Amino acid sequence: MSTCETSFVELRNILALLCRTLDVTITFFDSQAQELAGLNVKGMSRFCAACRTAPAFDRACRACDQQHLHAAKSNRAPLIYHCHCGLLEGIVPLYSRDGLYLGALMFGQLRDAARRRTAAVPARTTRLWRALKTCTPARAADTGRLLKYVSEYIIGQELIRVRHQRSAESMRQYLDNHVAEHVNLQDLGRLVGRSVSFVMHHFAAEFGKTPKQYLRERKMEQARALLARGLQVQQVAEQLGFYDAFHFSKHFRRHWGRPPSAFKR
Repeated sequence: MSTCETSFVELRNILALLCRTLDVTITFFDSQAQELAGLNVKGMSRFCAACRTAPAFDRACRACDQQHLHAAKSNRAPLIYHCHCGLLEGIVPLYSRDGLYLGALMFGQLRDAARRRTAAVPARTTRLWRALKTCTPARAADTGRLLKYVSEYIIGQELIRVRHQRSAESMRQYLDNHVAEHVNLQDLGRLVGRSVSFVMHHFAAEFGKTPKQYLRERKMEQARALLARGLQVQQVAEQLGFYDAFHFSKHFRRHWGRPPSAFKR
């Protein structure tokens, strides 16, 4: 069995264990917000399956998923919410050690015990709705926190690998290799042979931040490392392409919340 296949099996076993222990549906959406086949080990509830036979309801479910996946990805924290028909759902976004978005664990299809059936629930499915497992927002939040801890193991063991498209990875490598330079969107566009609009949206979709934000973070990380090695503020400013020490210090303090002197050896 290949390493990739082994990782998939272990990830599936972890989610299956969580499903049995918590008695909740858990699945995984990749970095492109696509549900990964074979990992929804508990399966869709009878209520959701019955409702989603209606095309309009199915579209509403998909739109709801995408909206909240985007919100959890942007906030970089577990998100508990009520879906469009009032069920409790949760999303735990996963980020690699270097801050790249890997996807998200999603759980839910739980009936909030404090809520009545909403108008969005078809009358024909009332019996199935009542049969759903009940939960409270507080318990759902606890489940989200537990999955957050489990996700640290999943990330640490590299059970989920980043599958960025070649153009996005080329742009990221270019930025990593030109940290001290002023790189603009036109430079990246020429690199991959695409428009500025493509660069802006494609990079943000892959890595959860704009090229400018990514480059600024890399500059600040490298600046902190250089200061720790004993370099002077002026030297760091020159190496990383800032106008002067004052310009560098202002950006450094804004990013880290402390002046460069706080990180000098």
